[in-house]
Amino acid sequence: MNNPVVFYATAIITLVRGRAEQARREGRNELGASAIEWAIISAVVVVLALGIAAVIQNVVESNSDKIEQGAN
Repeated sequence: MNNPVVFYATAIITLVRGRAEQARREGRNELGASAIEWAIISAVVVVLALGIAAVIQNVVESNSDKIEQGAN
């Protein structure tokens, strides 16, 4: 499981959960709700971007190999 997308997604989710738990402990349920929502939305966007980047990288590498084989 050396997939960087999984690594970063796990790290972001862990960070967001930790921040949410800290806000609950400190009694800032309502004040931090908007910030937590934005953090979650940002995390989802980052994970999607990393996933798309990984797919694009795989396609480019695959096509690069095909081009190199065709040139020989």
